[in-house]
Amino acid sequence: MRTVFTAGISEGGREMIASELKEAGIYDANDMASIRAVVEAVCGELGIARDDRIARERIATHIMRSWEAGQRTPLDLVRSGLGSYV
Repeated sequence: MRTVFTAGISEGGREMIASELKEAGIYDANDMASIRAVVEAVCGELGIARDDRIARERIATHIMRSWEAGQRTPLDLVRSGLGSYV
């Protein structure tokens, strides 16, 4: 299983990664760009290295859950990402 961004959406007992969600029509290119930008900002603020896939996935998962819940303002998304480490 690839580990990039998971969104906490299960399909047949496994997590769907962001690219699969995009293909399923859940996220469009603009959504993904917004989410990626917030992930990068949060990781930068927390000092998380680019190669720390586990930490980045954890942050991305929280941000994507916020997005799914309709909390899509930049502040909501950043707060969600930072909250994954509190």
